[in-house]
Amino acid sequence: MTPRSQPVRRADADPAPKVAVVVPIFRHSALLSEAIESVLAQEADFAIRLVLVNDGCPHRETDMVCRDYAVAYPDRIVYLRKPNGGLSDARNFGIRHVLAHEPSVEAVYLLDADNRIRPRAMARAFAALQSDPALGWIYPNIDMFGLQSAHDYGGAYSRLLHSTMNTCEAGSLISRKVFEAGVLFDVSFKQGFEDWEFFLSAASAGFVGANLEDFGFQYRKRPESMLADSEREGAGIRAAMQQKHKTLFQPKTLIEFEQQEMPRYAIL
Repeated sequence: MTPRSQPVRRADADPAPKVAVVVPIFRHSALLSEAIESVLAQEADFAIRLVLVNDGCPHRETDMVCRDYAVAYPDRIVYLRKPNGGLSDARNFGIRHVLAHEPSVEAVYLLDADNRIRPRAMARAFAALQSDPALGWIYPNIDMFGLQSAHDYGGAYSRLLHSTMNTCEAGSLISRKVFEAGVLFDVSFKQGFEDWEFFLSAASAGFVGANLEDFGFQYRKRPESMLADSEREGAGIRAAMQQKHKTLFQPKTLIEFEQQEMPRYAIL
């Protein structure tokens, strides 16, 4: 077993990646290779570090796949293992590793082990993030495969809309400065919508997101998944989110957002 403090990595790995892709893994052994291959196939003029986080997965195949890829691509892949702590904890574990060991990384992309990205996704998203210093993250529209569906979140980022629906998918490219400001995933959100809560926290910390059309993110939609569980438990999760972000959900705050983003009146 690889110790938590000893990731599988070669000493002379690429010293200056600009983007890190963190993949938390738990019980997706059969789908994991697609996610990994989609990262390795990225077409970008900067180095990309792939961080695989085995969140105490009980399937031996998960460890085998991760080890095989880490050995095959020692200059591109870091493999970490940890006791099971849930999706948010696994994401935070990978993010903290990047902050501690990858000083050249400017942005982190979060890719779930059952999803994938198209070859130009990281290049396009990183260019968009660099285009405006005020941006904290770049979020995609969602193109679902498996059970096919599509969701368009185009247009300017809206805190008002974000307070009522989950417009920012976890598969977003997030600036390092967001994490350095102390914004991480809340590990108490274990039933879902942890990405929604994370981006609300980022917005409350003063950061703003931007949608990228044709991002290149592909979401695998299955009949039974964490998203399906979240939708069933939606009322309870929303109540917990509103309790944590009381100021955000106060009528006065929402009215202020409405006046800023879509005012009903104008003084002539």
